[in-house]
Amino acid sequence: MKQLYLFDGYNVINKIPELKPFFPKDLPQAREALTDYIAARRSRLCPGSEVKIVFDARKGNPDLVRQQTIKGLKLLFAEPGQEADDLIISEVRHKHQSQNIMVITDDNRIGNNIRIYQATWLSVNQYVSLVNKVKKNHGRIQPLAQHKIGSIDGDDITDELRKFWLK
Repeated sequence: MKQLYLFDGYNVINKIPELKPFFPKDLPQAREALTDYIAARRSRLCPGSEVKIVFDARKGNPDLVRQQTIKGLKLLFAEPGQEADDLIISEVRHKHQSQNIMVITDDNRIGNNIRIYQATWLSVNQYVSLVNKVKKNHGRIQPLAQHKIGSIDGDDITDELRKFWLK
C-alpha cells in the first residue's frame, strides 16, 4: 500500500525553531522554507512516498493556485473560508483505504478526527526526532511506516501533550 505524508503547513512551521522566524511575517517565505526543509529530509524516511503540505488560505489571494507541486511535494491550499484542518481530515477520509497515511501536526482536532481512519498521527517533535534519528543512524533508513503508533501509545502521547500544554 502506498504511503502518504500530510503536513499541517503553518502548524509545522510554527513548531520548528529554524522556520518559526518567518511566521507570520512573511508567509510565502515561510512556505518556501518549510518546502525546502521537508524536501531535504524526504529521502531519510520513505523515498517514493507521496508528500502533501496543507495550508490555510482564509486571508489569501482568491486567485491563488490551490494545488501546486514544488520540489516533488504537493502543496494544497484551503479555499477561502475553509481551514487546512478540514482539508487534511477530508484527504484522510477519502484516501485511507488506498494509502497508509501519516499526518504531522500538533493540532488535537486533526489528530482526534483522523484516528477513526487508522491514520498515524505524529507530533511535529516526533517527526523531527525521527528524521534526526535516521540521520544519526548514518543514513540507514527504516521506513517511517514501521513506526506505527498504537491507540494506547497515541492516548499516552495525547495525555503527555495535554499536561505540557495545560501547564
